[in-house]
Amino acid sequence: MLRKLTLRARLSLLLGAVMVAGLAFGIGLLILHAGTRVNAEAEGATRLARELVQATLPRLSSAQNPRAVLAELLEDARRLRHVRVIVEGEAPSSTTAEKHAPGWFSALVFHTPAPTRVATPLGSIEIAASSEDEIAEVWEEIVWLAIGAAAVATIAFTLVSYAVSRALTPIGALSEALRRLEQGDHAVRVPADGSREFVVIAERIDSLAATLQRLDAENRRLLRHMIHVQDEERRAIARDLHDEIGPFLFAVRAGVGALARKAQTPDAAPARLAEDCTRIDGQIAALQQVNRRILGRLRPAALEEMGLADAIEALARGWRETRAEIAIDLSLEGARGKLDETTAITAYRVVQEGLTNAFRHSGASRIAVAIARAGQRLRVEVRDDGTGLPAAFTPAGLGLRGMSERVSALGGTLWLDNDAAGGARLVAELPIGATPVNKTGG
Repeated sequence: MLRKLTLRARLSLLLGAVMVAGLAFGIGLLILHAGTRVNAEAEGATRLARELVQATLPRLSSAQNPRAVLAELLEDARRLRHVRVIVEGEAPSSTTAEKHAPGWFSALVFHTPAPTRVATPLGSIEIAASSEDEIAEVWEEIVWLAIGAAAVATIAFTLVSYAVSRALTPIGALSEALRRLEQGDHAVRVPADGSREFVVIAERIDSLAATLQRLDAENRRLLRHMIHVQDEERRAIARDLHDEIGPFLFAVRAGVGALARKAQTPDAAPARLAEDCTRIDGQIAALQQVNRRILGRLRPAALEEMGLADAIEALARGWRETRAEIAIDLSLEGARGKLDETTAITAYRVVQEGLTNAFRHSGASRIAVAIARAGQRLRVEVRDDGTGLPAAFTPAGLGLRGMSERVSALGGTLWLDNDAAGGARLVAELPIGATPVNKTGG
């Protein structure tokens, strides 16, 4: 049941229970003290009456009128509170108390002791404790103290409940802000109100909302950039198809047409026909090379067939054939063994991008490619001994930006800087077995 109550109701209930318990405890202490007080008063009054009677006994023996002395004694004894003094055999004088305590309270705080009897020549005098008026006074004090304490407790409960209610008011605004954040409203802001703790929570929620807003903007920017990169890639493929495959297809078609016309002539020489066939075959081979290059840019086939290490060696071999003057050193121990497809393709692309940039821009005479493993992370490094990066260099190229976003989507990091030994280095650290992070979600 308590779990269904609000925090404000729980605090109010706890405060009320503590106050009621404190009030009951205080009243209980008063009642315990009342018994001691009433008994002490009764014992004192009984002892005083007994001493008065014993002090008057010699006068009774020598007095000419003992009854007058006895009457005077009784009159003096009746002035004493909390005690009743009578001559044995006489009916006690009835006293009507103005106030009475409940019977249960009287029985709880005072147990009437047996009366004391003192023998005199005129008969025994009975001395009995009588604490009705004292008990009534104590009861009245307890009632008024309880009323006062209850009033004070009620006022305190009201004031504290109001203070608690005011202090917990920011919870509603915080809850509403979190609900709006959950619904995707990242522009929400919480007013810094209430105690320091609530102000800190409000600041944290505002910071979270601002971060989510920034991430939303970054995701939109990345999405636009990804669309732009895809469009650029499509344009590049279309340009390659048009500029490279198109002429080859035209040449092959023209050669096949010429070959057909020559074959129809009566004096067609087999040797010349064979030359035309060889020329057409060369054009088809060149067309296949262009086709493989485009397919390799889209998806490296060697990676699936040979693995990451052999695919990088094949990539380096291709560069050596075209740029033999630049040495390529390979250290690929980390590339051998089992790797998930996503990590392997990303590592291959990093090496491909690093080699392309080094060959085109660095002016290097030696390029080193190293792939190593450290726990569940794969470190890919391409380093050259060229001129290095200019002071105001920014990776504005689509290749590096696209690669950085791809590595980041896998939860890795990529950076390009100048090497301490000279030249530049491209380094990527990738988690092995990474799942791409969706950056387009709100």
